[in-house]
Amino acid sequence: MKNERLAYLSTVKGLLDELGEEEEAMMQAAQWCADAVAGGGLVHVFGAGHSHMVAEEAFHRAGGLVPVNAVLVEWLMVHQGGRRASLLERQPGLGELIVSTEPVEAGDVFFVVSNSGRNPVPVEVAEAAKARGAKVVALTSRQHSAGVAARGGRGVKLSDVADLVIDNHAPLGDAAVAVDGDLRVGGVSSVMTLVIIQSIVVATVTLLVERGIQPPVFKSGNVDGSDEWNAEQIKRLGRRVPTLLRSSVG
Repeated sequence: MKNERLAYLSTVKGLLDELGEEEEAMMQAAQWCADAVAGGGLVHVFGAGHSHMVAEEAFHRAGGLVPVNAVLVEWLMVHQGGRRASLLERQPGLGELIVSTEPVEAGDVFFVVSNSGRNPVPVEVAEAAKARGAKVVALTSRQHSAGVAARGGRGVKLSDVADLVIDNHAPLGDAAVAVDGDLRVGGVSSVMTLVIIQSIVVATVTLLVERGIQPPVFKSGNVDGSDEWNAEQIKRLGRRVPTLLRSSVG
């Protein structure tokens, strides 16, 4: 008998099955990432609030691409104050400031993660990245975005400015499990976007191998012999990623 108290598990399984609808978009993103890596460019990932976890997921990770720049803005993260982070994400004028201090160049790929896509900061970050010649990929919920108005006065949402939109299939409000009538719990946007970004990483590496290119991938630092491999990868490819250099020893 199905255990209704584990409804979150079955809900996520169902949503993951729906991601098959995003296969074409995810492969397009992987093609762009493979082009960027093959050309010496970077893959950037940005998100505010809980969405910043997607940037951390892609950055300096076992099995992950080396030339990834995680755009981590602490005052937009919930551990620095959840309410403040939410309010700051709604403030116009910050997106250009954020991107202006990152090594974004033409030919790069820039992922912007925002479940609602309604707040000014993710929209402006996407616009600033596009202005510098990067391909912008939005990871967002089409259902949530369609159900709310844009903030900031311009009427512009993330999906309006991105070169490519990948739907994370999270519902309006993110919480996906109904308990006791109208009470909804169990946010799913983080799970879905983490799966999406890892799927794109794997597809990118596969494309590079098919092109005859040695993929620049990290090995686990807790596997013997990996430190030398990782140090060499960083020496060759990490010069454009300040946070990557600061994270490395030796």
